[in-house]
Amino acid sequence: ISFDEKKYAEAFDLYKTLRNCSSSDNIKDMAYHGLVKSGFFANKYNETVLYADSLLGIPGLSVEMTNDALYFKARSLQQFDSTDTCLAIYKELSGNKNGEIAAESRYRISEILLKAGKLKDAEKAANSTIHLSAGYNYWVVKSYLVLAEVLEAEKDYFNARATLESIVKHTKIDEVKKEAAAKLEEVNNLDKKHSKLSDEQ
Repeated sequence: ISFDEKKYAEAFDLYKTLRNCSSSDNIKDMAYHGLVKSGFFANKYNETVLYADSLLGIPGLSVEMTNDALYFKARSLQQFDSTDTCLAIYKELSGNKNGEIAAESRYRISEILLKAGKLKDAEKAANSTIHLSAGYNYWVVKSYLVLAEVLEAEKDYFNARATLESIVKHTKIDEVKKEAAAKLEEVNNLDKKHSKLSDEQ
């Protein structure tokens, strides 16, 4: 109930109590699963990684729990810029039978590569998400944002602007539309600044 009501710190403490009080393996599995999910949403990233490892060490773990443990471990490690470990987990999850997890994992790979300044690799990963993630529109559109950021970093403001304008015009996802609009304003300002410097030279 606490987790469903988004009282994640409270849920985390209750799952910890449950883990310590129960002798049933099934209940302990559920408690560790709850610790991983509530820990992440309560911003307890170190604890999430540790409990994810504990959960992954349990024999005969269900596919759903395995997926969640890997996913929340990667998302927590990403908060600490553990690039190599994150990428390895996301690459493993990118072929997952759960399409939502696979699509997000592909996007996260491009996000990490972009942040690391590996522009060509980020572009390749974003294009992979777009081509392989049909039906998962949120992650597809977010991948177009990555492509726009790659173009911006390469000072290809014309194509960055075109990509962002297309997102603003076509996406129905308010969050992404706002993100694209803010990025579009940034690209326009950079383009003007770049043009001004070129004229002065």
